[in-house]
Amino acid sequence: MTLAVASGKGGTGKTLLATSLAYLVGMERAVTLLDLDVEEPNDHLFFTIPPSSSEVVSSMIPRIEEDYCTHCGICQKVCAYHALLVFPGKLLLFPELCKGCNGCVALCPQGALQPGSKDIGVVEKRTKGNLTLFTGRLHIGATDAPALIRAVKARPGRDEELVILDAPPGTACPAVEAVRDADFTVLVAESTPFGLHDLDLMVQTMRTIGHPFAVVVNKAVPDDDTLRAYCRTEGIDVLMEIPYSRDIAQVCAAGEILPRVRPDTIPMFQRILDAVAQRHQVTA
Repeated sequence: MTLAVASGKGGTGKTLLATSLAYLVGMERAVTLLDLDVEEPNDHLFFTIPPSSSEVVSSMIPRIEEDYCTHCGICQKVCAYHALLVFPGKLLLFPELCKGCNGCVALCPQGALQPGSKDIGVVEKRTKGNLTLFTGRLHIGATDAPALIRAVKARPGRDEELVILDAPPGTACPAVEAVRDADFTVLVAESTPFGLHDLDLMVQTMRTIGHPFAVVVNKAVPDDDTLRAYCRTEGIDVLMEIPYSRDIAQVCAAGEILPRVRPDTIPMFQRILDAVAQRHQVTA
């Protein structure tokens, strides 16, 4: 099973949940955790495992063969990201805008555009006991986060019982790329106006994708029913509520995994795993 942990905004506790679930599962069986927040990866800070390998990831970028270019303009027309600009006698490429779709290479009638490559980031592997952690790290200035996310997702090579995807926040292309192949997605939300607004955006995104999902409320406040009322109205299952707690915040701020230093929280995270497994069996 592949379980994605996602959120409509940053700071909701997505990494708290992903690392806690990975730690709990890893106590008994094999689990792989993929840190897909490639612009700001931090799962490795919680496990403090040195990387055993690091692999450079490249993305396709066209290479211009000036001698063959007739400046017909087809490449400029086909490029949805405006990475190519044709002048009389000159073809310009803006590498930071190119998404590597290969359309210009495929459609150039003269073969003036050939496949090239650019380094966009690295994938680091860490292993300890039953846990394998893959971390994607986008190079500074690189923009093709979805391509690196796909590379990280392609790394697991054994038949794990569970693969956990720690998705980037938001509803843009990187977040969609992270969750689109998951069997089930847990949306982490917080009881704030911003949290509710961005949860609604993520719910709309998940319904457009058509994948099953449920919600975990983090920093839950007993006398605030706004987020719970939204989930009831929308018919969304709330798997668990993690209480608003200074102690929990201090554990996370110290880079500690909650169930490791607070064994009393293990039943809470186990209930989340059990609820996800039950819903996955129903939707499978």
